[in-house]
Amino acid sequence: MKTAWAAVALLTFIGAAAAEPAQSPVESPKAIEVTASPILHFDSRTPVGAAYGQLVFLGGLDLRSPERRFGGLSGLRLSADGRRLTAVSDRGSWFTGTLRYDGSRPTGLDDVVVADTPGRDGRPLRGRRGFDTEGLEIQGRVAWLSSERVNWLTRYRLDEAGLPAGRGEPVALPKLATRAPRNEGYEAIASFGPGVLLLVAERFLDPDGNNRAFAAGAKSFAFSVRRTEDFSPTDLARLPDGDFVLLERRYRRPLSLSVRVRRLPAAEIRAGGLVDGPVLMEATLSQAIDNFEAISAHRGPDGRTVLTLLADDNFFVFERTLLMQFALPD
Repeated sequence: MKTAWAAVALLTFIGAAAAEPAQSPVESPKAIEVTASPILHFDSRTPVGAAYGQLVFLGGLDLRSPERRFGGLSGLRLSADGRRLTAVSDRGSWFTGTLRYDGSRPTGLDDVVVADTPGRDGRPLRGRRGFDTEGLEIQGRVAWLSSERVNWLTRYRLDEAGLPAGRGEPVALPKLATRAPRNEGYEAIASFGPGVLLLVAERFLDPDGNNRAFAAGAKSFAFSVRRTEDFSPTDLARLPDGDFVLLERRYRRPLSLSVRVRRLPAAEIRAGGLVDGPVLMEATLSQAIDNFEAISAHRGPDGRTVLTLLADDNFFVFERTLLMQFALPD
């Protein structure tokens, strides 16, 4: 669910929604300029290379672009080497680019391309009300997108450039999964083997107050993810060792924002199961955070597992598109 941190933010959001452009034809992919300002401290006591929680801060970037479609990034996947970036915006735009590094520290984002994401009818999702594309997963030349508003999961073939090659194909959800409340559905998705996706609901609770979760695709079942301290899932990623990391967010009025990352053991994911796991890090506005909605995991050149977090600026001028990287300890 999009988080407006104050009344002015909420009013801006309502005004922006009312002014959404009408649906238009698919535009050709376009190269765009993105500037990246380095973030060398997660907070005053955590420079690059220092521990934060159970992780090590590797550095971050504040990303900006004059392109009107840049922003609202809520789904993210990096290639196995951490260099090729794919992201989707909640307004239906698809982005690719190449991350640049100095050692293990991210320093820039190059060769950025934006493209329209086609719907199941072949027309662009951009400009349509109610879809709010959120979660992204990629397996080879196949990608999946989810929406938190309409309980919608769609599969895409990708071309050689990593862009959608034609219209999306619907993926059936378990019947119970389709009952998630509007705007509180599936931001968090990740691969659970060939052709199988895990979906964790933002705020679709089971009778015990835990987050409902589902496997969909080649096999389907329901399970739950333990919910604590009113944190809501915003993304899920599979680690190189097979476990998962869950990105969560908590907003409390008027201006309290917290994010955390938990590790979930794959061995606990089964039909009817309840999955829980340790908190790897938790941060507040005392740290360099924003509205983090996306997470990806890859193996760094030094062998450490690297987590990449990406913030959704909601197209608000006072929010930022931040990309942060952390490493799991050896």
